Amino acid sequence: MGMGLTTIPPAERQCATMITVRPPPMTAELLERTDGYVVAVWRRLMLLIWRGEATAVGIDRSRELFARWSADQPGGAAFVVVLPLQHTLPPDEASRAAMRRAASSPSRTLRGTATLVESEGFIAASVRSVMMLLQTGRAPNVFRTTGELATWAATLLNDPELTSAGIAEAIRVAREG
Repeated sequence: MGMGLTTIPPAERQCATMITVRPPPMTAELLERTDGYVVAVWRRLMLLIWRGEATAVGIDRSRELFARWSADQPGGAAFVVVLPLQHTLPPDEASRAAMRRAASSPSRTLRGTATLVESEGFIAASVRSVMMLLQTGRAPNVFRTTGELATWAATLLNDPELTSAGIAEAIRVAREG
């Protein structure tokens, strides 16, 4: 599916400016929805969107889905965890163990991982700290806004079409499903 630009020339003998039309952004594709999480893909990003507290089952399942989906992504893909807008607690021990398993056996198609913590306040700051500690050996990719996330992802995947508005829309679509 090409994401190129279409140029429409002016009608014959008309004095007009040429118009360049961008195709509409691809929408998020839902891979799995449970009461606790949603896994969706948009462009070369897999989004694990928590609807509540993180669980080991959700982490392990999203890792399986990523391995299958990313095998078809030329140039690899990125994995993004989106924490819910409401207050969240730091992950429990089983979830931290699942995160360590995921970090210790990355897929060969994994270009990078990031966490988007949309909530604010002390608990959100604590969650961001835990997520940074779990990403040992790598630069911490923990973001507060879709703009920061888009800048990182577009650079990492060499895809200027990965925009803040596109990521925000993909997250919205996945949440509302």
